[in-house]
Amino acid sequence: MKKILFLVMTSAIAFGAITMKESQIKELGITTENVRYVKSDSMGPFIGTFDYGDENSYTYTLSSEATVVNAVKKPGDRVKKGEIICRIASAELLSSSYELKNIEQRLALAKEYAKKDKALYQDGVLSLRESQNSSLEVMNLNAKAAEVMSRFDFAGVDRHPSQGMVFAVRAKRSGVISSGAFMGGEKIEPFVPYLKISDAGALNALIMISPKWMSYIQKGAAVSDKNGNVIGSITAVSTSVNRMNNSGSATARITKADLAYRAGTSTEMYIGAATRAEWILLPRTAITKYKNQDICFIKTVQGFEPKKVEIQKYFKNHVAVSSDGFTAKTYVVNGGIITLKGALSGMGFE
Repeated sequence: MKKILFLVMTSAIAFGAITMKESQIKELGITTENVRYVKSDSMGPFIGTFDYGDENSYTYTLSSEATVVNAVKKPGDRVKKGEIICRIASAELLSSSYELKNIEQRLALAKEYAKKDKALYQDGVLSLRESQNSSLEVMNLNAKAAEVMSRFDFAGVDRHPSQGMVFAVRAKRSGVISSGAFMGGEKIEPFVPYLKISDAGALNALIMISPKWMSYIQKGAAVSDKNGNVIGSITAVSTSVNRMNNSGSATARITKADLAYRAGTSTEMYIGAATRAEWILLPRTAITKYKNQDICFIKTVQGFEPKKVEIQKYFKNHVAVSSDGFTAKTYVVNGGIITLKGALSGMGFE
């Protein structure tokens, strides 16, 4: 046995191939299996994360810190326009509410004065400049009121508190709460969206893609789940790679949503290929790592030859690899592979 292993090891180091006789193969317990050709219209698996599209969503943001007092509606709940979703406490909103009330009172007086000054000008009592000054004051106060009211619209809250410094947050549109507070006491950070209402039928998925696959994915390609069911299609493909994770991305519109598909959750997805791909199906036991590369061992007339492979798709007991370098008559090692791997690594065995 030692002599056989020594010959195997020497041959592998010298030629990159392993020369063995059939009797030696049997003695070492090495078994082989014929590869299988498969044709596929999809690539993957890729990891897709669900979220609702911004184009059909309304996002709530505050310009100052606040606290959730109570959550009337929670993420996942459906709401109608005008319904109270939650209540928040904010000192800045309270100050803005007092400011708005003061401006509204001043504006009411300014409008009265402007009306009287216009009449006096028409009667020749006041000059045009004095009459215009009154109208200008109304315009300035209207602009100031609009600016303060925009703070409440931006935050999505009522313009006046329901009690103390507590303000009701109302739905600006009907839809589903895709993100929001779960309970009272949660902090709201400045300029960080704290609530999002989305169209229930506008669920998207952000799919992370290896750079080597990006050129094969096209807009309109079908997206399937791990069971092969088509659940949507690609609406956009990134033109660049994220340097942080060295991956590109594609956006899919989910048209056949499952109850398990919720914003923030992830699952395996497959994307339709631009052309029908031809792969080789290998048993998982035929694949091993060598110098950080996936390899298998092909049976040759003289023995075995290591071959680098790129895994295209994972199955329960098999993997799909590129068909390059394989034929319908190719046999790969599926048992005793540790012996051949050891030979490549220059290891000895007892």
